[in-house]
Amino acid sequence: MGGNDQLDLMVDGLDEARRKVEAAPRSMRTRLLKQLETEHDLLSGLPAIDDLSFLHSGLCQTCLPHSRPASNTTPWTRTSGRFTLIVSPGVLDDRPMEDKLRQPTKAETEDMYVGVPYGSRARLIMIYLQTEGLKSRFVSLGPSMSAFLHTLGLPRSGGPRGSILSVREQCLRIARCQFTMQWTDSHNGGSRSLISDTRIVEGLELLNSSRGDWSGTVELSQKFHDHLREHAVPLDKRSIALVSNNSLSLDLYALFAYRLPRLRDKLHMPWEMLQSQIGTEYAEVRELKRKVSQISNTLRKAYRDAKFEIMPSGITLYPSPPAVPKNTMISGFSLVGEGEQS
Repeated sequence: MGGNDQLDLMVDGLDEARRKVEAAPRSMRTRLLKQLETEHDLLSGLPAIDDLSFLHSGLCQTCLPHSRPASNTTPWTRTSGRFTLIVSPGVLDDRPMEDKLRQPTKAETEDMYVGVPYGSRARLIMIYLQTEGLKSRFVSLGPSMSAFLHTLGLPRSGGPRGSILSVREQCLRIARCQFTMQWTDSHNGGSRSLISDTRIVEGLELLNSSRGDWSGTVELSQKFHDHLREHAVPLDKRSIALVSNNSLSLDLYALFAYRLPRLRDKLHMPWEMLQSQIGTEYAEVRELKRKVSQISNTLRKAYRDAKFEIMPSGITLYPSPPAVPKNTMISGFSLVGEGEQS
């Protein structure tokens, strides 16, 4: 199919989407209209500098949990080929001062663990921190929580299920957890740590957990910042907006952005391999297949040059143009090169 034919199909799809917006209930129209505008923007031109986001290559190949882990004390591990990600939950002692004068009980110790970050909002925060972190180790979160939520593309909502509490929790988890990234040496079977036992955020300057006020600035650890500058994968912020409410969509978009431009030949990923790599907690592989099939159209809209095929046995990936064209690259740091290990 030629480029003009593909464009005609995309335009027809936008026309159909407009009709759906007009027919949708009033409560859904704003969200659908915003999605339609983003799709139109992606079709209309290349990303501008302000449309660029970045994610560490290791976090493109592996990922965080999709849902809340059953235990706050258990480390999270995912492996992709020779690369392994280990996320260890951190602790925070927020007991009253008089209780801190004694050793905590076993139950109190377990309660100190804040757990591993999870879900789509943790992913959006990680992308934001790493995008801004390429400019400076000191990342501004804006003057308020409301401003930060707007930056993430999230509505400001309170209550136990609202975005305010959710983002605050994920920020705390990210600030306290430790990341270990390891390559397995293919020659002698040993492992070497690229980033060993380091936090993305230096200390706990993200927010004051007891008063709930906003610090406004996060300092990335020097070790992570240095490594990020050598292993940053470019993403399109507009594409992220299309998949932002679904953690599996975010994971696959990031994975495709990393893998597809680096392929020399087609690569088949069995469902079992994908299951172990991108962090889904589905009890059966067929559930992963069903979920991927459901989001495939959105993925094609987010990364329209991505060439992949969903098959009964897995996903076949084909060499594709990058998610962010090379002529939109910015200087000042190294992007992931074709020679990097996978």
